[in-house]
Amino acid sequence: MLRKVFQFVLLITAFGIVSCEFDNNGERLLVKASGKPGEVLLIMDSVQWKGKLGEAMRATLYQDLVGVSRPEKIFTVRYIEPTLFNSVLNKARNLIFVATLDSKTQGGLTVRNFMTQDYIQNNPDKFIISQKNIYASGQDAIYLFSANENDLTEKILNNKQTIVNFFNQKEQERLLQGLYKAKEQKAVSDFMMRDYDCSVRVPNGYQIAANDPGFVWLRSVGETDKNIFVSFRNYTSTEIFENSNLIGLRDSITRLNVFEDPENDESYTKVDTVNIQTEFTALTFKGNYAKKIRGIWKANNLTIGGSFIGYAFVDEAQGRLYYIDGFVIRPGKNKREALRELDVILNTFITKQEPAAEKS
Repeated sequence: MLRKVFQFVLLITAFGIVSCEFDNNGERLLVKASGKPGEVLLIMDSVQWKGKLGEAMRATLYQDLVGVSRPEKIFTVRYIEPTLFNSVLNKARNLIFVATLDSKTQGGLTVRNFMTQDYIQNNPDKFIISQKNIYASGQDAIYLFSANENDLTEKILNNKQTIVNFFNQKEQERLLQGLYKAKEQKAVSDFMMRDYDCSVRVPNGYQIAANDPGFVWLRSVGETDKNIFVSFRNYTSTEIFENSNLIGLRDSITRLNVFEDPENDESYTKVDTVNIQTEFTALTFKGNYAKKIRGIWKANNLTIGGSFIGYAFVDEAQGRLYYIDGFVIRPGKNKREALRELDVILNTFITKQEPAAEKS
């Protein structure tokens, strides 16, 4: 018998993700979820997969990754015909079930068996819920549902980023947990905090490549060359957050500090604004207004290049403008998961917190 979804449901928002969890009194023993990072299994009726509902899912999950010169998708998607969804496939780390009440096929009926039809009928304002650890530990699933195909198609297209953000967040949470299971370079983090009043958590394998005033470069060399740098200077004007000025900011940092050839101080790296458009996103980072930057870089002598992701923000308490960045060198190969790792490390950034003044 297929497992029913709704034993406990916590509604968060009308169009947000709804979480529901159960564990049979905490006595279930589950194997660890399987699958590669960024992989998503999509279970839906084959007729709908070939129609407009499938087109909506492809428009959501098959988006191109930003800031890479080699074409990559944001996820690796495997479509599964519902009747073939078995005890091996159901251990996947990321699952999406798509169902509508108007589907009359065996595949449609099979997917609906994963959720109660009463819930679909009685909750017309909802179309998405999430659930953890259905068949395996560390597993995350979402259910997309509606009474009819037209309605669900529209809701999916209007909420593409909600779906994408959900799985991106889950992948980052898994990566964060895994990165620091091995020996963490706490001595490096402590040094940064002691000398510069800021730090990131440094995973095993990263070492200090450069240490200069207002600049620290961490590097992990292997099949993929992964790099993090933290830079700061006095904050002077909001104009720095204009897109062209942010490119100039990064170029000014890498021109002085990130050499293509350490033996040749005439070599340096810069943002490539010709071959790929740089993307800028305004957001909040560590409680501060920030801009996130994604794009590609190249050496000035055109011998090498790669992808980068960065954050520019101001710490008002310190009066500092920070620019922190992760860049990767992996010629001719996919960079999605390396960039995800660098983004996770960047998001561990902290600054020194001054002790609160004692009350008189």
